[in-house]
Amino acid sequence: MESKKLFLLFSVLWTLSPLCAENSLIIQPLTGDEQANALAQIGYVKVTPDSLFVFSHGDFLLSKAAIKDIRHIRYGEPKELTGIDDVLSATICRVYPNPTQDKLVIENAEGEKVYIFDINGRLLQTANLQDGNATLNVSPLPLGEYLLLLNSQTVKFIKH
Repeated sequence: MESKKLFLLFSVLWTLSPLCAENSLIIQPLTGDEQANALAQIGYVKVTPDSLFVFSHGDFLLSKAAIKDIRHIRYGEPKELTGIDDVLSATICRVYPNPTQDKLVIENAEGEKVYIFDINGRLLQTANLQDGNATLNVSPLPLGEYLLLLNSQTVKFIKH
């Protein structure tokens, strides 16, 4: 079931990728460095119950990630932090609490709109950000897992 959800998320993101005008698919794990693959080199993505595989046009494995270890999948430019000044100046977007019951707080987000999708890819809610911050009322949503899309970043959250 988890692989179907991730495949659906990837399909939504892949469909939106021409709108992003970015050049890489970036997989950010829960810990460690992000994995970036140039969109021009990606032939296809395979999702299994345990892993996400990115293959080239010639069927060469470009990257692999365990589904349980993926924090975000996004399109963009890989971040190359070269020193402490880069780390301090990098914008850190926070989405909390997760899991939540009635509200979701977004801080330090770049962009103007936030979209919330259910796991089946249906758009349920949109919100405008004021200065990169917002508090979203998610109390009307049924219990379950949701995807929050902001620019090219996707965050999975749980309503309980």
